[in-house]
Amino acid sequence: MTKEEAISEELNGFYYGMEFDTYAAVPALNGSSLVHMRRSPMQYKYQKDNPSAPSAVMVLGTFTHRLILEPSRVGDVAVWGELEEQKVRRGKVWDQFQADNAGKTLLTVAESEASVGMAEAVRTSPLIRKYTDAEGPTEVSMFWRDAVTGRRMKCRVDKLIPKGHIIADLKTTRDCTRRKFGAQSYQLGYHIKMAIQSAGYFALTGHQPHMKLLAIESKAPHESAVYRLTSDVILQGLEEADELMRVLTNCERDNYWPPELETETDLTLPTWATTEQDADFEADEPEDEREAI
Repeated sequence: MTKEEAISEELNGFYYGMEFDTYAAVPALNGSSLVHMRRSPMQYKYQKDNPSAPSAVMVLGTFTHRLILEPSRVGDVAVWGELEEQKVRRGKVWDQFQADNAGKTLLTVAESEASVGMAEAVRTSPLIRKYTDAEGPTEVSMFWRDAVTGRRMKCRVDKLIPKGHIIADLKTTRDCTRRKFGAQSYQLGYHIKMAIQSAGYFALTGHQPHMKLLAIESKAPHESAVYRLTSDVILQGLEEADELMRVLTNCERDNYWPPELETETDLTLPTWATTEQDADFEADEPEDEREAI
């Protein structure tokens, strides 16, 4: 057993104030890593072995989360694009800007304005503030052992509201309307991730939590919405998670990580190509790195 695995064995319960890097280093399975299995075991293994640096979208999302949920932890920010020579985020000028502002959150002018706009929109939304202003800790790390598979599990909760057993997850999005956000939630596996959070909370407390998705649009006027995850949605997420873990167990046992398609397959066209339905949906990139592998 490695030192990291030994530490993982000792962790069980809710941990407050744990730095994200410490959380990420714990060798336990979480929802954000498991959803890569939906594409293929090959994709999961690659993402696990080759963690990528946070993208600009992820950095913006993480900064916005802190601005809304943990304003005291925002830290120093450097804004790119205020000077004439700051045009594109590449080249010598960009490299020097990064060096001069090491340790700071780097945002463009547009990203900074969008983040502040989202935070201000939340403050004027009674629907969202019901959860963001409620008494309870933020960025809570949870660790437990899955009773069925015996796996060490973990998750990172945006907001935990003990009174009422509520878990609230804040998502920045291009479109928070029911049709678009519902499609995005499925494509990005939000139902699986939150089902795993729900299972972890139940394992640690014996209470079934009420799961809420707080969605806020990244473009002005920053409309927002609160979505309840019904028991049917949670059940679907748990069933998908169970199947993905079953496949993962087989891959680990055989050390075989196949792609999605291993045989020749007929090409099929999307439904809208024959029914002329609207096909303008484009899923957002995951908005932060808090649930990295």
